[in-house]
Amino acid sequence: MNASIDKAESSHATLFAAQSNGNISTLQLTQSDGSYSLSVVSNTCEAGENPSWLNIDSKQRILYCLDRGHSSSAEGSLNSFCIGERGSLEKIDSVEAPFSGVAAGYIDFQDGKRGYVCASYNKSAIAAFVFASNGTLEPPDQIIHPTSHVTGPITSRQDDSHAHHVILDPSRRFFLVPDLGADIIRVFQYHPDTFAPLTELDPLATEPGAGPRHGVFWRAPGRSNDEGLYLLFNGELSQKVYSYRITYTPSGLAWEKVFETYALGRLGETLPPNTAPTSEIAVSPDQRFLLVSSRQHSFEFSPLLHKEGSDSISTFRINDDASLSLMQVSPSGGYLPRQFSLNRGGDRVAVGHQGSGTVVVWERNVESGRIEREIAERKLEGPVVFVGWDL
Repeated sequence: MNASIDKAESSHATLFAAQSNGNISTLQLTQSDGSYSLSVVSNTCEAGENPSWLNIDSKQRILYCLDRGHSSSAEGSLNSFCIGERGSLEKIDSVEAPFSGVAAGYIDFQDGKRGYVCASYNKSAIAAFVFASNGTLEPPDQIIHPTSHVTGPITSRQDDSHAHHVILDPSRRFFLVPDLGADIIRVFQYHPDTFAPLTELDPLATEPGAGPRHGVFWRAPGRSNDEGLYLLFNGELSQKVYSYRITYTPSGLAWEKVFETYALGRLGETLPPNTAPTSEIAVSPDQRFLLVSSRQHSFEFSPLLHKEGSDSISTFRINDDASLSLMQVSPSGGYLPRQFSLNRGGDRVAVGHQGSGTVVVWERNVESGRIEREIAERKLEGPVVFVGWDL
């Protein structure tokens, strides 16, 4: 591990937390004489009515905030900020975006141009933006409204398309969008010269009732190019984690399921669907472990409601064949852990709690992969829906 990074992050590290009440808070994690503190050093309410997702470009010192809007709004918005000293945010630009945006990703493709894709959940939409990489923004070049003509097994959640994440593949040619409502992962190819319009290719179909939410690519050790590539994703509704082998074809992507397991292990086998929904999924920086959050205790219809003081984060060891071995189910530190992020060294996990309105930072053992102890917590003004490190 990089000693200079460890030293910097052990003395102070900067995080950004989006809250659905309209705030983005800049927090500083400080270590002094073996103890930690987490403080709010600045705050902005210039990110729209309902911030939902942050993309942090630490190199260019730009932060993008996707605002999903409120139910009374016709549109959401995309907002950009310059990251200043100690993580202070100065507004650069703002444009309209489709209502209910919940996730986004971007790529720099040519001549200083940046292609940005966002996914909207309630009124399902995928939007493609093209703008300069200096923080200035332009309205979307394309908005796609996908539909689903088949109601899924979880009828209350799968009555139509519900896009939920944006994933750039390792070849950097395709954007994948998990569709929780349609039980598919949509695949889009961008134009190499203009980015938009996106072309939708054949989707990757999950098992009925999976409700794919978020995903991450992983490559088996010692493999290169297109060999040993897998997509790991969490089924929010089935409460499972899946491993699929990915292959590139002349027409796009193909996949084959190699493994599935419940996020909560044996406990998960006893729980009805959609009573312990999964939320975030991430691979550790060393590519050896998978982390998944579950939100069971905060749901009124869950048999686990308020039986513990916290929701959960599960840690799996990723085996060479992409099967998963459950190592630990640890507390997240609050209710409704909608999202979490690992720092660059992998020894810290920051969890954003939508139900508790807190950011909780955990110490993680890089060698064993286990989450070991809570080192800091900060209560914020609104429900925390995203927390990310300034890397």
